[in-house]
Amino acid sequence: MKRNKKILICALALLIGFALWFCQEPREDGTVSASAIGKIKVSGGYLNVRTGPGKNYGVVKSGGTTVTVSDGTTVTVTGKNGSWYHIKFKQNNKNVTGYVMKNYVKVQTGKVATTVYGLVSSKTSLRSTTSTTGAVTTVKGKKVSLKQGRKLRILSEKMVGNTKWYRVSLTVSSQKVKGYILSKRVNLTCGKGLPLVVKTTKKKIALYTAPGGKKKVYSGGGAVALKNKNQATLLGQKWTGGKKYLRLRLSYKKNTVYGYIQDKYGFLQIVAKEWDSNTVTPSSTPINSDVAGLTDAEFQDRLEKEGFPATYVSRLVALHRNYPNWDYKAYKTGLDWDEVIRAESKVGLNLVPNSKSYDWKSTAAGAYNWSKDKYTVFDGTTWVAASEKAVKYYMDPRNFMDERGIFQFENLAYQKGIHTQTGVENILKNTPMYNKTYKYTSSGKQVSEKYSKTFITAASSSGVSPYHLASRVKQEVVISSTQMSSSVSGNVAGYKGIYNFYNIGASDSAGGGAIAKGLKWASSGSTYSRPWNSPHKSIVGGASYIGKNYINKGQNTLYLQKFNVTPNGRYTHQYMTNVEAPNSEATKVKNAYGDGKKDIPLVFSIPVYNNMPDEVCEVPTGGKNPNNFLKKLTSDTGTWGTKFTLGDDGSKTYTLTVANSVTSVKLTATAVAATSTVTGAGTKSGLKVGTTTYTIKVKSESGVTRNYKVQITRKSA
Repeated sequence: MKRNKKILICALALLIGFALWFCQEPREDGTVSASAIGKIKVSGGYLNVRTGPGKNYGVVKSGGTTVTVSDGTTVTVTGKNGSWYHIKFKQNNKNVTGYVMKNYVKVQTGKVATTVYGLVSSKTSLRSTTSTTGAVTTVKGKKVSLKQGRKLRILSEKMVGNTKWYRVSLTVSSQKVKGYILSKRVNLTCGKGLPLVVKTTKKKIALYTAPGGKKKVYSGGGAVALKNKNQATLLGQKWTGGKKYLRLRLSYKKNTVYGYIQDKYGFLQIVAKEWDSNTVTPSSTPINSDVAGLTDAEFQDRLEKEGFPATYVSRLVALHRNYPNWDYKAYKTGLDWDEVIRAESKVGLNLVPNSKSYDWKSTAAGAYNWSKDKYTVFDGTTWVAASEKAVKYYMDPRNFMDERGIFQFENLAYQKGIHTQTGVENILKNTPMYNKTYKYTSSGKQVSEKYSKTFITAASSSGVSPYHLASRVKQEVVISSTQMSSSVSGNVAGYKGIYNFYNIGASDSAGGGAIAKGLKWASSGSTYSRPWNSPHKSIVGGASYIGKNYINKGQNTLYLQKFNVTPNGRYTHQYMTNVEAPNSEATKVKNAYGDGKKDIPLVFSIPVYNNMPDEVCEVPTGGKNPNNFLKKLTSDTGTWGTKFTLGDDGSKTYTLTVANSVTSVKLTATAVAATSTVTGAGTKSGLKVGTTTYTIKVKSESGVTRNYKVQITRKSA
C-alpha cells in the first residue's frame, strides 16, 4: 500500500512538472513547444536526462537502463522551464525525451523563429513596467517615444489581467534598451508565417472567419474549436473595435483551415540563440548539425523529402560533397513554369545591354523597331528588353547550382558572427568606398567612420545581410574604382547635401531624371531616417527600407528581389530591371565570404516551379540579325495601285499597272538590314496581257524568310 502511494505521488509530481512546462508564461528566452538545435557541453563527460525540470525528478530510462548524454551530443531543444531545457534526441535508434539544465546546452540553430520583429503601429511610449501608467524608459535623460513604423525585436509576451504586453529590444541614440509595449501597438513581421501556440484556460475557443468574432470557421462538419496548446502558424494581424486579432493557419481534422482569434489567446514560440557565458563560449561558425556528415544517399533523401525535383537533387548532392554544412530549402511557388516565363517576358520588365548578341534581345512588339532595325531603349541609353530565351536561362535555378551562382538563393537575413566587416571590405574592393572613411554629424559631434562599419550598423538595425547591402550599393552607384554616381556626391543642384546610396525612388529614365527623382525622395518624408543628409543616414535608412519592403515581405533572396514570384506584388514589385543582376551580385557575395565559406552553415531558399522542362534552359549564344523587312520597293515604270509603306510585314499585296506597250518592268527592292538577302526583284521580262504575280523574298541573317507579293497588270490593247 505504501509503495502504491509512493508511485502515485511520483506520477502526480511528473504530471505537475509537465503542466508547469505547458502552462508557464512565455519568457524572454523561450516559450513552450519551440525547437532549436543544440549541443551538449559537459566537462564530466556524461549528463543525466531527467523526467522533469529539476534534480528531484528521476532519470529517464530506455530499454531498462538510465539515459545519459555525453559531451558533444546533438539534441533538439523543444521547450524551457526555468533553468531547464526540454530536449529530444536519438539513442540506440530510439527517440528519447527529457530535461537537462540549460547551462549544459549550447543552442546553435533554431528550427522556429529565433528572432521575431515588429513595427510600431501607432505612436506610443516604451514603458519600464507592464502598466500604461508606469514609468517611461529613458535614454540619456530623455523619455523614449516610439514613432509609427519603428522596428522592434520581440523578446517575450506577458499577460497582465486581460491585456497582453510585449517585452522588446531596440537601439536608441546608439544605446540598446529594453522595455514593454502593448501588443496592440505592434504589427509583427510575419514573413511566411511564425509558429504560434494557443493558450487559454477555457475548454475551447472558436476560430472566426474575420476579426471581430461574428462568423465561425467550419470544417469537418462542425465549427473549428481550438484547445489549449494547439499549434498554428501566425500569418498576420488586424485591428477592429480597438482589439488586435491574429490570422492563423492550422491543421484541423486533417484539413488546413484559416481564421482569426483574439491576440490574448495566441503566443509566439521563441527560442533564443543563447548560451551561458559562465560555461560556454559561443562559436562564430556553428555547425549545421542537420546536414553535416550526411552521406550522398542520406542527403539525397533529405532533398527529395524537401520537395526538390530530380534535376535539382543531383546538382545539390554534388554541391553538398564540397560544402557539407550548407542546407537547401525548396521554395514551392505553386506556379506553372510557362506562365511565369510569359509574365516575366513582358516587354520592359527585364533588360539587357544593347551590346549583347541578338540571341539575348527581344524582338517582341514594343521591344524592337523592324522598320529601322533598332531595339527600343528602356533605361539610360543602352538597356533594351531581354529575349524570352534570356529570361528562361536566368530564371532556371538549375543553371546556378554551383559554389558561386548558389548565392543568389541565400537567405539575406543578417547573421551576426558570420557577416563581418572584413567580408564587407571584400565586397567594396575596387570601389571608392574600399577601406575609406567619411565624416558625418551625430548628436552635434563630428564622427569619422569607415563605410564598411556603416554597413554593419545598417545590417544590425535592419536585419538585412551587410553583404547584400554593400553589393546593392556597388550595383547601383559605383561607376569605377575611383568614381561613383552623382546620387552620392551631395552636390546635385537643388539637392545639395542629399545622398541616395541605393537609388531608392529613382525610376528608370534617361538623361539624369532618375537621379533627380531618387534625390527628391531621399530629401523628403520622415520615414527611414529621411532626409538623407549624410552617407550614414542614407546607408542605414536605406537598409531599413530594403528590409521592410523586400526582405521582410518574403523577397528575401537576390533571385526573388529580381523575379518576384512571391504572392506579394507578383511580377511587379521587382527591385532591378537588369536580368543578370542576381547572378552578378551572387559573385560579389561569394567573394565576400572568402575561403571560410565551407565551414559556414548557410541556408539557401531555391524556387521550384510546376511543369519545368526536363532539360536545363540553355544560355543564349551568339545569334544573328533577325530582321527580314523591306525598306523600299520601286519600279522603273507603271502606276502603283497599292504603294509600299515602310514597316509592312508582308501581309499586303502590291499592285502595279503598266501600259499595253510595256513588256518588261524592273523592280528594285532594298532590305532594312544590310545583313539581309533579297531575291525575286530585278527585271521582269515577257509580261503577258493580264495579271502576273511575283514574290520578293527577304531572308534575314538568322535564316528566316519573309515574302512580299507584287501583282503586275499589263493592260489590253
